[in-house]
Amino acid sequence: MMALLELMRPWLDSLFGSEAIITDIIIKGLFVVIWIIIAIILTIIVKPVIYHLLKLNRKISKKMALKNNEVFAIVDQNKRGETIARSLNNLVRFVIWFIVLMFVLIGFDVDVTPILASAGIVGVAIAFGTQAIIKDFVSGIFFIVEKTFLVDELVQIDGFTGTVKEIGLRTTKIEDWKGAFLIINNGNISSVINYSRDYSIAIVDIILGYENDFDDVVKSINNFINEYGVKLPEMVEAPTIVGMTEMADLHTTLRITAKCRPAEHFGVERTLRKDLIQYCQNNGLGFPFQAVTISQEADHDK
Repeated sequence: MMALLELMRPWLDSLFGSEAIITDIIIKGLFVVIWIIIAIILTIIVKPVIYHLLKLNRKISKKMALKNNEVFAIVDQNKRGETIARSLNNLVRFVIWFIVLMFVLIGFDVDVTPILASAGIVGVAIAFGTQAIIKDFVSGIFFIVEKTFLVDELVQIDGFTGTVKEIGLRTTKIEDWKGAFLIINNGNISSVINYSRDYSIAIVDIILGYENDFDDVVKSINNFINEYGVKLPEMVEAPTIVGMTEMADLHTTLRITAKCRPAEHFGVERTLRKDLIQYCQNNGLGFPFQAVTISQEADHDK
């Protein structure tokens, strides 16, 4: 590249003189600009190429999943492909800019051999001081390869529940329903609850007073379930009565569950709870309440 640009030197010398420093500045400046343009073009081209290759892989995986009747496998492959595409795109961009930097240094007559040769020694030295960073990178790679969690999946990490927005090689970003972001180092993730891999269960507890006859309550709730059926599109099966789960001083708790699509149980719980309370009110099932009696002593000292 530099040899081609040197062909411009006679013409530039005729313009600015053979002793002008501006000639070297122009040639080396063009050299740097051309390599930067090449790097930008490559980074722009790489992204659609990666996504296209992963799209072909997803099509093959989709056919295999349909053939094997694997539940949610298609969704899983799409999320996995998106996760790998983002991480691979970042890695390739880093490699491109590193190579461009080496060519620029070579163009300025800088011997990069010692730099590359010392990279291993420097890497070992740095490793002792950056063990936490290396741990984050290794953990991030395993999360992606083992599909522990993927982009757009609902997970719980360290008590924080939200949707995975980004899985980097060093950090993972999760957003909850309130818009709050949790950015956590991959090496600090010790356990994960993934709500998006299989069917989820909606749990609704109804608190009723002891004035209700339990057998009549169960019979009435069964009528509600028969009428309700699979009313919501997020539900897979009709609700079922688990039974009495608690007996307190003023009330008893009846639990109802419903099988739902992955990570859809939260919305089902809210809707089912509302409809169930309305049904109980319309059918005379009493809810417990605490009555407070205030008495005033008569004044006998008038």
